[in-house]
Amino acid sequence: MKNQILIAVDLSESSDLVIKKGMELAIKMEASVILSSVVPMYVDYLQSQMSMVPTPWDEIYIAQKEAAIKELTLVQKKYPNTPIEIFVEVGNAKDVVIEKAIMDKVDYIVVGTHGRTGFSHVVMGSTAEYIVRHATMPVMVVPMK
Repeated sequence: MKNQILIAVDLSESSDLVIKKGMELAIKMEASVILSSVVPMYVDYLQSQMSMVPTPWDEIYIAQKEAAIKELTLVQKKYPNTPIEIFVEVGNAKDVVIEKAIMDKVDYIVVGTHGRTGFSHVVMGSTAEYIVRHATMPVMVVPMK
């Protein structure tokens, strides 16, 4: 059975490095790739009190998914000799990445970390740290500094 790698990116400026490192690993292993991005789901706590017009979340999510797919398709075209599946979902990145990795029985996950520490780490959390702690397969973490 051929190896499969899940590369999960947030499409920030640093994502190029994570993709590059993940693709290098995939090429060395002759693995197929799932190139993934998760559109964060926003919580609309005070919408009803703050505005007469509700926020069109569905439209926002659709537009963000389409933009992510477009960007990941450009990456896919750079690697014509490697089978790449594009996967974009709306939700919590921590959960979506783990669920996709388990569902598709991937051999490795590649993620990036911003390297936040202290208060910002406590407030922002760490998607990479969560994935490392909860994944049932090896995780390669690429520092994005």
